[in-house]
Amino acid sequence: MSDYERYGDYNEIEEDSPSGRGPVMIILKILTAVVCIGVVGILAFRLIIFNSYPKDMKSLYFNDELTAYYNEHDGEIKVKTQELRYVYDDPELGNFFCDYLYVIEDAGQLQITVRYNVSTVTRISEELGLSLDDSDPEIFTYRLVDNYGNVQGELTDKLTDSSAMYRYAKLVFDGVEFTPNESGEYPEWIRLEIFVSNSDTGEAYSYNLIYENHADNNVFSEYVPKQDELPNK
Repeated sequence: MSDYERYGDYNEIEEDSPSGRGPVMIILKILTAVVCIGVVGILAFRLIIFNSYPKDMKSLYFNDELTAYYNEHDGEIKVKTQELRYVYDDPELGNFFCDYLYVIEDAGQLQITVRYNVSTVTRISEELGLSLDDSDPEIFTYRLVDNYGNVQGELTDKLTDSSAMYRYAKLVFDGVEFTPNESGEYPEWIRLEIFVSNSDTGEAYSYNLIYENHADNNVFSEYVPKQDELPNK
């Protein structure tokens, strides 16, 4: 047998033998699949948490003032809501997110829910040189201001909650004037101003447009309170 024939036999043996990298490739494929599933799971979790609010934070809240109004009018109540055009105060940083607006004009009440991430508290702490605790519901204060610069209503109730990395505050303002005054003026828009309690700047840290009633946007829809939201007569 010639050397060339023996060389051909060696080639056949090498080609028939399994590749030494086979198990390694299988392990790499498994690890890649695990990582992909993990990433998808994390993204899905973040999306679910992002779109999920605790029940009390998205429900209509009957405080003492609204309950009294409800009882005085034999359960007749007209509630409006509006889809906010600008849900964030800052489109890039997204410090504070507002949703679940409820307006009861005849009762002079406005309700809005604010949500913020614990990372927002960390960022504000570093920016202002403060030591803020994201679990403290009193680190922020709130007020309403209309397009005329008038402070609207008074914060009478605040409910707070938390879920994962998010913190929530449901705010109830009473004494809000929605209808025209003696001069025929009425709020064309109302913004929520958010202050950092321990800050000595005296200025609002955040501004959120939460109510609009003007030529460019005056669309409201009726909100019918659910049975479990209504107060006991």
